[in-house]
Amino acid sequence: MSGPDLAKHIPGSLHFATFREALQSLNKEDEIVVYCSDENCIASTAFDQLLERHGYMHVLHFAGGLAEWELAGYPLEGEWIRQQERQGDV
Repeated sequence: MSGPDLAKHIPGSLHFATFREALQSLNKEDEIVVYCSDENCIASTAFDQLLERHGYMHVLHFAGGLAEWELAGYPLEGEWIRQQERQGDV
């Protein structure tokens, strides 16, 4: 899944199913922020390290992930959000 199909995500973020897909889509000069669902998820840390090993020099890791973003009250996108809006819960 990618983009608006994800249940909820940080606006403007991209989801890649594989590392190969990410390498094909991202430029080494891009500023990249990786994140997971929460601070206990290690996938974003591993992805950060893999990108840096492949020459991506502008990579940051948002350790608190989606949970911290949502707790702070920042906006979200995705199918779950659209369903909540239709039901009047957001």
